[in-house]
Amino acid sequence: MTTASRRGFEADDLLRLQTIEDVQLSPDGKLVSYVRKEIDGNKDEYRLSIWLVAADGGQTPAQFTRGPKMDRAPRWSPDGQTLAFLSDRDGGRPQIYLMPSSGGEPRKLTALPAGAGEPQWSPDGLQILFAAPVVLEPPPKDRDGFERWRNRPKVVDGALYKFDGTGFLLHARLQLFVVEPNGGEPRQLTSDNRTHWQPAWSPDGKRIAFAASRTGLMDSHAFDLWTIGIDGGSTRRITEQPPTVSLPSWSPDGKTIAFYGSEGAADFFNWVWTVSADGGKARPHTAEFDREVPALGGLISPPPVWSADGTALFFSVADAGNVHLARCDLTRGTVRAVLDGERYVLNPSTRPAAGGIAFIASSPTNVGDVFVCALDGSGERQLTHVNDALLREIALPQVERRRFAGPHGGSIDGFVTHPLTGTRPAPLLVDIHGGPQGFIGASFPRCLYWPTLAARGWAVLALNPSGSGSYSRACNHSLRARWGEYDLPEQMAAIDALIAEGLVDPDRLAVCGYSYGGYMTAWMITHSDRFKAAVVGAPLTNLESASGTQDLGSFMDEWNFGNFFTDRETYRRLSPLTYAERATTPTLLLHGEADDRCPISQSEEFFAALRLASKVPTQFVRYPGASHGFVVVGRPSHRLDYNRRVVEWIERWTLAGTSE
Repeated sequence: MTTASRRGFEADDLLRLQTIEDVQLSPDGKLVSYVRKEIDGNKDEYRLSIWLVAADGGQTPAQFTRGPKMDRAPRWSPDGQTLAFLSDRDGGRPQIYLMPSSGGEPRKLTALPAGAGEPQWSPDGLQILFAAPVVLEPPPKDRDGFERWRNRPKVVDGALYKFDGTGFLLHARLQLFVVEPNGGEPRQLTSDNRTHWQPAWSPDGKRIAFAASRTGLMDSHAFDLWTIGIDGGSTRRITEQPPTVSLPSWSPDGKTIAFYGSEGAADFFNWVWTVSADGGKARPHTAEFDREVPALGGLISPPPVWSADGTALFFSVADAGNVHLARCDLTRGTVRAVLDGERYVLNPSTRPAAGGIAFIASSPTNVGDVFVCALDGSGERQLTHVNDALLREIALPQVERRRFAGPHGGSIDGFVTHPLTGTRPAPLLVDIHGGPQGFIGASFPRCLYWPTLAARGWAVLALNPSGSGSYSRACNHSLRARWGEYDLPEQMAAIDALIAEGLVDPDRLAVCGYSYGGYMTAWMITHSDRFKAAVVGAPLTNLESASGTQDLGSFMDEWNFGNFFTDRETYRRLSPLTYAERATTPTLLLHGEADDRCPISQSEEFFAALRLASKVPTQFVRYPGASHGFVVVGRPSHRLDYNRRVVEWIERWTLAGTSE
């Protein structure tokens, strides 16, 4: 099918898109396991299955598991003969299963009431380590007793008592367990009243490193690095600085532990650090590199991986809107890219002993496929083509990286999605990313209304203004106490540049955004009348009320806006709600009802204010049971509805100019 004969992207194509997650290279480097995620539109849910493919590309990928719902987190045994993975195939919480890598029937290994976490094989393959929730007050087994337990009063005495997508936290704690692959009851290693997670085996299998939360009233968001003996004894705190750590990794000789950590308690800008396994002062290795590691807050990044000789570390890095794999020489202190390019390199599985790397690569024309290469990045080859059949039907728009002159000096990166029709000047949607420390880059769009709008003649501008991740630490910190005020001129300058060159129509402008992007959309329509339509997704609109209701606690607000009591005027000055009576733009608000990150009350307040004060055409859509991340990982029907509503609303008011 030629490009000219292909159709444009449509909202319903979301249901056909497949994504790949959690790539794992086998110990000998010959096989790659990965998780394929598909949508069951009829049941409005996802199907996750584990697949295998030969690293040399000589065989067609083969489905390894066929659970009825979700099989995920495949982990190779040290000898490569067995895969441990998580599955909910028994209808309950995810449990650990084992299955020969040559195929066969899976064997259930755990049956914990609250489920099990990702399995980690010991170096000798004789034990499996994992974190799992332990309920502090187990529910009664009878129906009436369970109902009373479920509706019992919840006592809160800590700052971090809920978390988006998880809900109330105080009824359970993550603890560490080990279990033998041959069977038997899991043995609990930790039991104190803290969260324990991200465990990692020492090379000799005698100790485990892990991150554990502090227990102070206001610092439970912070995690320190600890070690514990495999017998459950000799617990030792390894770090006191940096303020929070994640994803520990032992050196080959067992003398040093690498991890990710920030310099400040609420700092989103992480470095790679190392510390003696016996404790002491931690040392940062990427401070001079001045880029964010691991990329995207570690959501798609494994722990740092040591070279075989212990002289270097491999890790993910966010760089100018891209996600790359980098290598730091610990002796010289230099950092270089191993895998780069205009793309996202996700979930790298680096095997120094096997001399290879498996990873997922996503670009504006590829949702994400499995690739492999040598340890130095050479010999790259693609192993899967999961969406090729769909993409052969579709003409995807051109996505162009642009640099715009910044009103405060320097330049700002942006990405322009061009209309498929080539029409000039085109209507323009300005889409603002979340964070504000998030970023837009050269990957397949998570906002699927981009290609949908491009097929309908629209251009889309997505900017990485001040505050965005993947640039310098100074950029990352540049919006502190000046949200909206500092980056609004940057958005406007980029829009004006596109108008000046004739690409977009100044009379057909729309704006939307999600999370911080929702905040900025609300800010823009209360400080400008340029836009014909706006879609405000899961915003913060009243920074005072948000400070007491969002899940991350007051430490985040203090870092962004100052002390709540002494800098109260900053909270008010930077709240879009303060200026709601100025709005003249027809506005759609979209929000999940179970959002603990940006609570739905933020949309409720703004909706009421718009109706009361400005009386602009306004609509408010609530998604039952949806958390903050529902637009990416929520119910397929909710995601589809969200994408459709964005397109329908902005076209209704921008193109037709109809009234209520």
